[in-house]
Amino acid sequence: MSIARVFIKNFRLFRELDLDLNKENLLITGPNGSGKTSVLEAINLLISRKSIRTRDLKECINDDSDGFSLGLEIKNKDEVLTIKAAKQTNKRITIETKVGNTSATKENLPIVQFIQAKDLRMIEGETEIRRDFFNKTMFHVEHSSESDYKNYKKALSQRNILLKRKASEGELKVWNEALMDTGNILAEKQKSFFERVFKKSLEQKREKREAQEAFLNQIKVGFKRGWPETISLKKALVESAEKDRALGYTSIGPHRLDFKYFINNRLAKSFLSRGQQKLLIILSFFKFNDILTTKNKSGIVYLIDDITSELDQENLAMVLEQAIELKAQLLITAIRGKSLSNMTPFLDKFRQLIL
Repeated sequence: MSIARVFIKNFRLFRELDLDLNKENLLITGPNGSGKTSVLEAINLLISRKSIRTRDLKECINDDSDGFSLGLEIKNKDEVLTIKAAKQTNKRITIETKVGNTSATKENLPIVQFIQAKDLRMIEGETEIRRDFFNKTMFHVEHSSESDYKNYKKALSQRNILLKRKASEGELKVWNEALMDTGNILAEKQKSFFERVFKKSLEQKREKREAQEAFLNQIKVGFKRGWPETISLKKALVESAEKDRALGYTSIGPHRLDFKYFINNRLAKSFLSRGQQKLLIILSFFKFNDILTTKNKSGIVYLIDDITSELDQENLAMVLEQAIELKAQLLITAIRGKSLSNMTPFLDKFRQLIL
């Protein structure tokens, strides 16, 4: 499936925008503040049901309006999927998804791989960025893991509420047990997914490489499960009980997992420039394309924000070349300049929108 049409009204800077993509790739260019990212945000909101910028969708309403409306038309060979969303100032957002005249489900939607500014801190930045990337990838590949994660998060939330209000050991006991039961199930799936899929995909070597990308074939990935490897989750919870009470939340468990990139047994962030880090991160998303395609019949849409930032000519060319080879739909934004003007052979594959 590919996006054929995007409709935006009274969303962020836009009074009205109607894009007929005809299932083509799209390059959006313009100066900072022109609304490039807002187009990607609207598409992501329609498919993923979340804004990348805010939890309060009132902030997305154009200043001169009291509500916004969005629409997507996604086409396959033999069916048309439509998604419509409407949000009024004092009302919840409504989203309607249909295949023809029939209500659609999550399984009918394409996977959105949104590569945005925060993701470019994945190597040297906050653990939450890497954790979010790992979890989303696992949910797309191992569908049952998402329900296991939700069961664990429910137990975690209840335990944290009790810790925050200094509940007794008796009150905590039920949720301690629930946390251990659901946590062990989730942790086992996380570890298995890391070894079978995640690690192998990220460490896969490239057959063709230039000198400037040799480091990509030296990458190794390490995994931390969220508590010491030498003890069980049950023992870890017992040992952290006093600390958790003082903090008012659960400090160990599978919700604290992390992974790191290494080169020659040292953290990759110690070796790589900002440009090399961005290249590695974007290609990390691309490396899961084949397996995600087999897991979702509706395909993949890549939303890549500010693709030219911190990439030199060679690395930008490499990213665009590999992106086109994915045979997925690409919607990217960039500030037009010299770096783009030299990419004509690749940009011929894109429909262009100048804001």
